[in-house]
Amino acid sequence: MNQQINLYQPMFRKQKKIFSAATMLQICLFFIFVFAGLYAYELYRMTPINEQVTNLKGELQELTAQLNKLKKQQPARAKSVLLDKEIARVSRELEQIRHIQQILSGKALGNTSGFSGHLEAFARQRVEGAWLTRFAITGGGTALVLQGNTLASELVPVYIQQLANEKALSGTSFNFMELKRSGDIEKLNQIAFTVSTR
Repeated sequence: MNQQINLYQPMFRKQKKIFSAATMLQICLFFIFVFAGLYAYELYRMTPINEQVTNLKGELQELTAQLNKLKKQQPARAKSVLLDKEIARVSRELEQIRHIQQILSGKALGNTSGFSGHLEAFARQRVEGAWLTRFAITGGGTALVLQGNTLASELVPVYIQQLANEKALSGTSFNFMELKRSGDIEKLNQIAFTVSTR
């Protein structure tokens, strides 16, 4: 009788043991000793640092106590009157500078090109028998007052009409005119006039 045996069946194959329980216990004990040794080494290394930290904390407490003591001993500082006055002065100057800057940026001054054109106009326009004795330009060139003398009252409107032809005075309208006979005996034949835009 023949019996056939299949050697490929799992029960006939040699089983490999990877780790036995004893081997696993030995490995665990090895790692426990290694980690315990590392922990002990780190504790040994940190001991001087921990001592320094403790010393520094003590010094910090001492310094804080000294600082609090000095703060209590120091008298309260009085406000400096000079410093307050200087701050007020500088604040006023700053406010004035801002105000001037605002005026200049807003062109609130009126005529920013100057008044030489007005003076040239007064010099160019002459009427025989009438002359200026005084003039005033205010409001940035928006308000004019002309005063003078004339030999005849009808010459004043002629003079004003000639001034209106000047570029510097174009658009200027005179709203007030006053004529007075001079009380002076030497100037009896003269009439004083005042013309203004207001």
